[in-house]
Amino acid sequence: MTAAILAATHPAGRFCGIDVLAAHVENAQRFSAECAIKNVEFHTADFSAAVEANFEGFDYIVSHGVYSWVDEQSQTALRRFIDRHLKPGGLVYVSYYAMPGRASDLPFQRLVRTLGLTLSGDTARRCAAALETVNKLIELKAPALVGSPMAVRLKEHPVDFHLAYLSHELMSANWEPLCVTDFRTEMRSIGLVPVGSATFIENYDSFVLGQAARRTLATIADLDARELARDFLIDQFFRRDVFVRRGRVLDETERRFQLLDSSFALVHPVDAIEYTMKTPAGRLRYDNAVARDIVAALAAEPRPLSDISTEFAHASEDILVNALILSAAGALRPVEGSRIPTRNLNEAIYRRLGGPEEIRFLALPCGTALPINDVLLRLIKGHETIKEDDCRGWRNILAAHGV
Repeated sequence: MTAAILAATHPAGRFCGIDVLAAHVENAQRFSAECAIKNVEFHTADFSAAVEANFEGFDYIVSHGVYSWVDEQSQTALRRFIDRHLKPGGLVYVSYYAMPGRASDLPFQRLVRTLGLTLSGDTARRCAAALETVNKLIELKAPALVGSPMAVRLKEHPVDFHLAYLSHELMSANWEPLCVTDFRTEMRSIGLVPVGSATFIENYDSFVLGQAARRTLATIADLDARELARDFLIDQFFRRDVFVRRGRVLDETERRFQLLDSSFALVHPVDAIEYTMKTPAGRLRYDNAVARDIVAALAAEPRPLSDISTEFAHASEDILVNALILSAAGALRPVEGSRIPTRNLNEAIYRRLGGPEEIRFLALPCGTALPINDVLLRLIKGHETIKEDDCRGWRNILAAHGV
C-alpha cells in the first residue's frame, strides 16, 4: 500500500513493490487497478529472484520490518539486490531490531515459538495458545518474562496487538536483534555509508542525551563504536537506518538553503500542538513566537520555510531551527511543493474501511499520507455522534490540504 499511495501522489516517479507472498501482491494490484495508478508495478519474488530482475536501477530502496526477521541467506540476497539495483547517490532505508534494547525480549520470543511448535492448528492458533501459557508464567513472576518489555506490554494491553501480527512476529524462525556495528559492516561491504536515522529526533544528540552522556561519547573516536555506545545509552530496540551510495556531502550553507526551500505541512491540529516534547535527555520546550508563527502559517496550507521567514520577518536560522524541532516532535512533515489530486485514491481507501483489506491512511495531495485515527475515522464516515469540538482541528487540517 505504501508503494501504491506514493506512486499515486508522485506521478512523475516510477515505483516497484516486491513481496514473497502472492496475496500481498494481488491485493496491491487490485487496489492500484481500482485507482488507475499507472506508475507502479508489483512482483511476487524472494530476494534471490529479485536480484536477477532488470529494474533499470532505483534512487531509493526501502526494506521495513524484514532484515532481522529473515535468515542469513535472505539477508545476503537483500544486500546483493541493493548492490545491483541502487543507483549512485541513491538512498537505502532498512529497519531492524537492535541490541541492546531487544536483548531482554529474546527469551520471550524463543519461548512463545517453542511452545507454539508443540501445539496444533494454524500459526495464529498456535501463537494464541502459547501466549496463554506464557501469561500464566508471567503471573508466576518468571524472571526472564517479567523483565521483557514486549511480554509485559502484550499481557497488560492485548487489544493493542492483532493476532495476525503476533503470529508473524513471534512464531518466526528468524528473530535476531542486531548490533549497529555489525549491520554497518555488512552495508559497508556493498559500498554504503550511514547517513542518519529515519526516526528524525535520533539525529540530534542534544534531544536524546544529557550533557554528561554527550561528553562521554565524545571520547570514543571510532564512529561505529560510538553509535553502539549511544544505543546502550538510549536502550535502542528498533533502528531505522538510512544509507547512501557515493553521496555528496552538503556544506552548511547549501544544507540550510535546501531546507528553507523545502515545503512543510502541518500534520496535527493546531490545538493539539503542545510546544514541548519529552525526550530521553529531558523535556524540550519550544514555546516561542517563531514556532507559533510557523504553525499558524502552515495551518492554512503547506508552504516553503523561506516564505514563512519572509512573511513574518523572522531570521531564516530561527525558522529553520524551530521547524526542525517541530518536525522531530511529529507536528510538521516535509512534503512536495506540488498538489496531486487524491480523490479517487481516498475513495478507494474509504470503500475498504472496516473490511479485510482496510487501509488506515488518508492520502494527501502533497505526496504523503495521514494515519486515520479514531476521530478521523468517525469524521470520514460522517458519524452522527461526533462532537464538533472533537473534529474541528482535523477538519481544518483536511481543508488546508484540499481533502
